Amino acid sequence: MTAPALLRPTPLGSAAAPPIPAGQTLPRILSRLQAGERLLLSETWQHGQQLLEALDARLDLPGHGASFAERQRGQAIWAETSSRLLVPIRNHKVGVPGAPYIGFLAELYPEAPDFALPMVELLDLHKAWQHYHNGTPLAVLGRRLHPFYGTYAPTRVSHLELFGTWLSQYGGGRVEAVDVGTGCGVLAIMLAKAGFGRVRATDTNPNAIESLRRELERFPARPPILPQVADLLGDNPTLADLIVFNPPWIKGAVKSPLDQALLFEDGFFERFFDQAAGRLRPQGRVVLIFSNVLQLLLPDEPNPIEAELAQGRFRLVQKLSRKVKPPAGRPGPPRRTKERVEVWELALA
Repeated sequence: MTAPALLRPTPLGSAAAPPIPAGQTLPRILSRLQAGERLLLSETWQHGQQLLEALDARLDLPGHGASFAERQRGQAIWAETSSRLLVPIRNHKVGVPGAPYIGFLAELYPEAPDFALPMVELLDLHKAWQHYHNGTPLAVLGRRLHPFYGTYAPTRVSHLELFGTWLSQYGGGRVEAVDVGTGCGVLAIMLAKAGFGRVRATDTNPNAIESLRRELERFPARPPILPQVADLLGDNPTLADLIVFNPPWIKGAVKSPLDQALLFEDGFFERFFDQAAGRLRPQGRVVLIFSNVLQLLLPDEPNPIEAELAQGRFRLVQKLSRKVKPPAGRPGPPRRTKERVEVWELALA
């Protein structure tokens, strides 16, 4: 079977936008972008960064004091407007002076050495390249992780630490585990380190599976992890001792593959529980890593785990909860002081 193509920003033709004329004023450039024009950066990388910073200030989008819906609308306006500033790519390198090296350009676009990409996409690619090339230390793994482009990687660790606490007291079978929506594979690696004989790691995002495949090659002895591009539990009928799922925590419209790691739509949790009920050994466990952020942002939205428990297919064995740690190094007062991460352990009723 042919592996699914890796996700990447859509390349645009080199003639997709006219170059910004030398000496054109910043207000004029911003007005053209807001009016719907695509423009090609023709000066320096730093000039492109200045334009995006000025555009952000000019749009004056809703901040953290606004409602969740208002912030989502603001993010959509920013995404649409900022994507009109394009940057040329020549021979798989950013074609303006002062630009950083981005190794993903050659790997993701082998058939197209010359094209154009939005500046914001290149900034994402550059940030992703730094994380991939240099690695990010994760104390819960005792090693660096190297997430591939387009793969969800944790920026906070409170939920991972809480899962580690739960896993340290787990006394059930360790023959077969499933890490649903594995992302960059943190939970799958934790399960393998905990002694599970086989860990199936699934994700609908092919970049996530490629990320985990490459990560496993960095181990001196390959862990017993089987990465698979699949929806939720996939089609493997093997019953599991443990099904672990760190699902999206917020309800919203899914518009991109990366959104699937952050947002869920109607019917998503119902599909998961339908599959989990048929793939779990009689004494097995389903563990969900969740958060109360859903109730903080959307207080009228029912908790999907509590809604499933009310159906009677599963029973709650225990629920662990811990206050979220504020990100290290952030100036000012910590945000989301009421947020708590949760580990829900369920068994068949």
